[in-house]
Amino acid sequence: MQLFDRLSLGPAAEIAGARPLGNGALVVQARAARAGNVQVYRGDEVARPDLAQVRIYRDPDEIFRPESLRSFGHKPVTLDHPPEAVTPRTWRGVARGHVGDEVVRDGEFVRIPMLLADSAAIAAVQAGRREVSVGYTCDLDWTPGTAPDGSRYDARQTNVIVDHVAIVAQGRAGPDCRIGDADLTRRLAEAEARAEAAETALAARDGEVAALRARVPDAAALEALAAARADLVADARRILGDAFDPAGLDAEAIRRAAIARTLGEAEAAAMSPAAIEGAFRVVAADPRRGARPHAPDPLRDALRHRTADALTPEAAHAAMVETLRTAWKPAGAR
Repeated sequence: MQLFDRLSLGPAAEIAGARPLGNGALVVQARAARAGNVQVYRGDEVARPDLAQVRIYRDPDEIFRPESLRSFGHKPVTLDHPPEAVTPRTWRGVARGHVGDEVVRDGEFVRIPMLLADSAAIAAVQAGRREVSVGYTCDLDWTPGTAPDGSRYDARQTNVIVDHVAIVAQGRAGPDCRIGDADLTRRLAEAEARAEAAETALAARDGEVAALRARVPDAAALEALAAARADLVADARRILGDAFDPAGLDAEAIRRAAIARTLGEAEAAAMSPAAIEGAFRVVAADPRRGARPHAPDPLRDALRHRTADALTPEAAHAAMVETLRTAWKPAGAR
């Protein structure tokens, strides 16, 4: 027989443990069933239309039976009761979340964790629909009796197996089991604000990481820069000698030191950075070039007759051509 028993999600002190997840879902703890009490049903609800009311005892030995407790776990959470039992055929259309597997006895109640994964279900709870109703099947033992508290009953439940847990507007437990609307709304709003702040902080951190990465060249660029400096230092040492130490010097300072050795300190000091770079290219290209600042050389003459501000491309080219043209001659025959 299929029955529906309703209880509240719990007093405010218990729903205060509602835990929002990062994706917007909400986990709440709920009292889902009560044992040791007598529930009143209409006769037609329990297949006894001949009776106006039927008093049914919920025996704790049956409600807390291990098989019954385990049947709560991983069952669907619905908004109101579906028209039929939840099966793989109907699950997609009615499930709004599910029950976790940490089902425990809490005094005379069964406590379950519920994951609300549907925005409509979360909104319904926030708006005030906060009671739960368990849909389950059971057998009825129609032997009348008296409960330990003295309440008379017409039948007792046995073999309780849960089918689903529904979120409903009002349940059998009455207003005393309801939670405060303002309290839950406030707590959910605070949880949403915390989640939004966390997302904003995460987005800001992502932006910082992207900006820092943009400042750092990739591995290929670093390798190219290192290779270029190694070539520059090698050329400079051919002019300045192997003892030359480039530590702490940038590219312009290295080139200027080489040109100062080749043309003299005063000449190099008067040259602009562009002139230094052009002169260094010509000097470095001369295979005879070394630390010989006073050797007769057409290149030296060309450089000394450059314009006042910088070595012109024409002068640099003419010097380079002349150097290469006479490179085969002995030094005294040039």
